[in-house]
Amino acid sequence: MRAPPIAAMLEDVHLDEAAVRRRQQQNLTAPRPDTRGVAPSIRSFPQAIDRQRQSVEHVPVLLPTRPGLVEIARALDEAEVAALAVSLEDAGAELPLFSTVARAVSVPILRCDLLLEEFQVYESRAAGADAVLLHAKLLGGAQLDRLCGAARATHMAACVACETAEDVARAAAARATLIALARAEEALFAAVPPRILVLAIGPTAAVRGRVDAVLDESIGSAADPAAAFRATLAGE
Repeated sequence: MRAPPIAAMLEDVHLDEAAVRRRQQQNLTAPRPDTRGVAPSIRSFPQAIDRQRQSVEHVPVLLPTRPGLVEIARALDEAEVAALAVSLEDAGAELPLFSTVARAVSVPILRCDLLLEEFQVYESRAAGADAVLLHAKLLGGAQLDRLCGAARATHMAACVACETAEDVARAAAARATLIALARAEEALFAAVPPRILVLAIGPTAAVRGRVDAVLDESIGSAADPAAAFRATLAGE
């Protein structure tokens, strides 16, 4: 069973515990990449979505098991999306599909699922990711610092999902590239330091002038995502 939408997971203060346990089990047997052979990213996710908050960039979220995935990703690229996101459930089976998409498009790719260990950051980059979504609530102690550091070491953007002002402070201390928010709460917006980009996880947090981009699962799940993206732009 696929994990619930990213926004729904974050709206639950405990996240999705079953999905976390499933990912922990997957990590036990997952191969560890040789970090010496991981090439740094050359596509900048932050630059791609930074429009100085004059508008909110819509980043379509795609599922790797969707039929015609590569053709859909290319069509979105041709429609001039700023970036794409791919949500993984089973990394072992789906990372090759992720990698195929990353090679097929020119725009940056965000891996958005449950990254709990440092090796997952390196495997993401090895598969072609240019940014990763981390969850502050799941990464206690020095874990958040380590994973953000691993992202920086590979020139990837660390997007840290935060539920509280304390999470935002931890993310900023870990030198996160972006703060990701699932709710449009003034306390959360106020906690974000100046000059840090803000990524909305779902439409409820996509407040124009307060966020730079939104992960848009509705576009990614549409029958024709490229047409849905163009329609979204036309409607703004």
